[in-house]
Amino acid sequence: MNGPTKVVALFPWGDVVEEFLDPISLALDDFVERMSGGWLFGYAAALQLAGHAPVIVCASECVDRITHRRHAATGTPIEVVPGKRARKGQYDAAYSLRRWRATPLAAFREVLADAGCNAILAQEYEYTRFDALALLARRMGVPLYATFQGGDRTLSWIETVARQASLRSCRGLIVASAAERDRLSHAYPRLRLDIADIPNPIDAQEWQALEREQARTVLDLPADNFIAVNHGRIDIFRKGFDVLVEAWSAFADDPRAQLVIIGSGQDDKRFSQLLCDSGLANVRWLSSYTTDRGFLRQWLSAADVYVTASRIEGMPVAPLEAMACGLPVVATDAQGLPDILAEGEASGGLLVRKERPHEIADGLKQLRTDPQLRHRLGLAARRRVEQEFSLAAVGAALDRLLTAEAR
Repeated sequence: MNGPTKVVALFPWGDVVEEFLDPISLALDDFVERMSGGWLFGYAAALQLAGHAPVIVCASECVDRITHRRHAATGTPIEVVPGKRARKGQYDAAYSLRRWRATPLAAFREVLADAGCNAILAQEYEYTRFDALALLARRMGVPLYATFQGGDRTLSWIETVARQASLRSCRGLIVASAAERDRLSHAYPRLRLDIADIPNPIDAQEWQALEREQARTVLDLPADNFIAVNHGRIDIFRKGFDVLVEAWSAFADDPRAQLVIIGSGQDDKRFSQLLCDSGLANVRWLSSYTTDRGFLRQWLSAADVYVTASRIEGMPVAPLEAMACGLPVVATDAQGLPDILAEGEASGGLLVRKERPHEIADGLKQLRTDPQLRHRLGLAARRRVEQEFSLAAVGAALDRLLTAEAR
């Protein structure tokens, strides 16, 4: 670390944290005690490694006073303030106003002052909470930063007006997606935005492959099967699961091929019906959102390839976890993924176009029939993660951003 230590308040998306937790059937205690990884806890670990002091600040429906917790995996303090969701409605100006009013600014100010925070980093700048935090940051004289994780549009005209002022007062944006950086230049041509290209981090020391045969034995998988895996939230449109299922139909008559999907989300019922309607006997869905990283490492170690058919992404961590475990990746060109696989095969994967199930199938077939290619891409994937996405690499980049003023 080159600059002074900063106490950095990390604000995750959502009026309340339950907006993120409810669709994956987790509670506040799970968030504190069991969850790890992802951009939020990855940032916390990277900042700690760089010598800074992160503090996670969120609102919750499950507390009636400011509550002090500590994240089990990273030791990061978590300040939980009472909050409520804005009443749902059309994405119009009235809804935006309700969301602004729902922000517990007084409680946020209290915990920021008590923790001695001298920087705020918010998830998503195209979001009403960002505008409220911009106001709070100006009042407290604290620099505000924000990161892009997939939210790329305003929801009403009044947000468009407010967002101009919020972005103008923002010290810096963290945007790892080239497509999003291009969108920003067109959406806000009159603003001089300070944009840093910093990816989401992953603990490359923890995410390492286990011995493949042993992993398959533990999971009771045939040694000679071709196994493709995907893990994360079940969001059919954003993650393109309908496209993935259609792509996998190319393997419907291959008894030694298996697609394994691990995760749950708001679309569980629809996805169950989608799989039923597909008639595919060689798709296995483990329908729970697991916080057991050892369990996920077993599956990633046992698989031959990771596949994602996403339509919308920010900078996804799930493919990075697979790459860290030495898996080659077949991925669509949704935002963020071309940045992860910037050099194609040299970065560890095959990039295909969105909404093209036949291209996904072709990529999987290519890897199915060429073990040497799988091995070469797997080595490149691991190397890519170590060099660009490790906690040390991302922590150093965040340090440069946060301490640029001091230097």
